[in-house]
Amino acid sequence: MIEQGEVYLVDFAKKYNSEFGKVRPAVVLQNNFLNRALEDTQYQSVLVVPLSTQDIQTEYKIEIGPRDNLKEKSFIVANWLCTLDFQRIQLEKGVITKLSSDELQQLKSKVCDLI
Repeated sequence: MIEQGEVYLVDFAKKYNSEFGKVRPAVVLQNNFLNRALEDTQYQSVLVVPLSTQDIQTEYKIEIGPRDNLKEKSFIVANWLCTLDFQRIQLEKGVITKLSSDELQQLKSKVCDLI
């Protein structure tokens, strides 16, 4: 089961205008109640936040350094929430890294600031 705060490779498919595209890391932001439902129901959507190695100029980014299987300094781009089909997550590649509780709280705070 995927868990909130884990980072996986996700296929964002073809880039369209300002949208993120290609296969890139993303943080699972969806809560674990819904993540458990992925295995037992027809509910197959996952809320994720993409990462970028580009230092995008936005106040809604969170920098995380290289660790585990994340090879480069990256930025969680909190203002690019995406709901995707679960099949877009490349589970076979495994968890790239997991956010610390402080990083996850920071991400949730930035997302709340958006609304």
